[in-house]
Amino acid sequence: MSTSRLPPLVTRPRHWLGGVAYYVRREPLRWIPELIAQHGDLYRIKAALGQAVVVGNPEWARQVLADRYSHYQEKSFAYRILRILFGNGLVTSAGEFWRGQRKLIQPAFHRHRLDLLFGMMVDRVLVCADRLSALADSGEAVDMGPAMSALTLDIIARAMFSTDVEGAAARVGEHIGILNEGAIRTLRHPWLFLMPRRWPFNHRQARALQDMDRVVLGIIQKRRQQPDQHNDLLAMLLSAQSEDTGKGMTDGQLRDEVMTIFVAGHETTANAMCWLLYLVSQHPEVEARLLAEIDGQPDPEVFDPASAARFPYVRQVIDESLRMYPSIWSVGRNCTETDELAGYTIPAGTNVIIPIFFYHWSERFWENPRRFNPDRFAGGSKAATEKSIYMPFGAGPRSCIGNHFALQELVIMTVLVYRRFVFRLEPDFSVEPDPLITLRPKNGMRMKVLARRVPGQ
Repeated sequence: MSTSRLPPLVTRPRHWLGGVAYYVRREPLRWIPELIAQHGDLYRIKAALGQAVVVGNPEWARQVLADRYSHYQEKSFAYRILRILFGNGLVTSAGEFWRGQRKLIQPAFHRHRLDLLFGMMVDRVLVCADRLSALADSGEAVDMGPAMSALTLDIIARAMFSTDVEGAAARVGEHIGILNEGAIRTLRHPWLFLMPRRWPFNHRQARALQDMDRVVLGIIQKRRQQPDQHNDLLAMLLSAQSEDTGKGMTDGQLRDEVMTIFVAGHETTANAMCWLLYLVSQHPEVEARLLAEIDGQPDPEVFDPASAARFPYVRQVIDESLRMYPSIWSVGRNCTETDELAGYTIPAGTNVIIPIFFYHWSERFWENPRRFNPDRFAGGSKAATEKSIYMPFGAGPRSCIGNHFALQELVIMTVLVYRRFVFRLEPDFSVEPDPLITLRPKNGMRMKVLARRVPGQ
């Protein structure tokens, strides 16, 4: 190691008890950029449970996430909260165990597997569109968050289990909401991280976790007795075997991976769709181009993976929405082996924060970054991805395994929903991002659903 200098320590603003970390934790979208402007692209803050380094340079972020990944194999301390839901699934596991699990699960998300799910996604979105028709007829504003969450839960449940087994989507969705309350409470009171890994937040949340485990493990155990009767994600996971040992996953491992896919596979996509509806509603010129492309295709309600490529502007709108409001707004790593970053020493045990939203919003990397402009992504987002200034699904070996699943889902949702409706924000409704585990609308997304005349009908 050529240097022993630590990154600059930030000491202001200082809370009497929580120090600088108090402000960064409560308002990260404000304070992380402000402190980068004041102290540079690498700075250090102290917290009650250790210290963290914030990385404001995307090249250095790529070093952490990809180029020197072996030095940052573990997720940051804050991910401990997710283990209550995910156990030791892909999002929370580390080291050789994580590598083995990723190798087992990766085939379930290959593109040819996603093609088999395309028709199911179309069917579920059309069912959701029929429900939205009733809202359009009523003329009342509705929070689109629960509507989009119900849709994405329905999709992931049927992708995982072929059908919504015993109402699994609704039940698991209800339990996830209850457990999220505890997750948010812990994020805001970090001393709770000192509790044991499976410590229940309260009796209501403990019961939710127990019932959720019972539902998921019950499905897994039934399916072990009928291994050849399904062609879904769970069947893929059940049949997956290690090349080294020939062994598959235990029931406990399957439970953790099912829950990881279930939660991560619906929360982020539902949030992304809500932000897209909001952004398009605020930009009439974008909405006009979007509708023109959708209406210009024959019978877009009956389309397949190949015909999805006929909607390039739809994809641009999705990419720009994910830039403006990335569901995964920040990722954290724990330095497992002392490293050097930009001439500074990163000691083992240091939490390293990669603020994805900062790269997406910075004037250093984008022209008028707070302006919604889908034309930024004309021709694709490869250049921005290679520069690490655009990474809504993370980067490196631990990037989101379900990114293609989510993008396919968002394309289908956008095409089919806007084929029949447009959306208008409720007058005087305040929209504000809330950076919790994901970047969600803090007050929901109250909108009016307006029916369109479908061309040709």
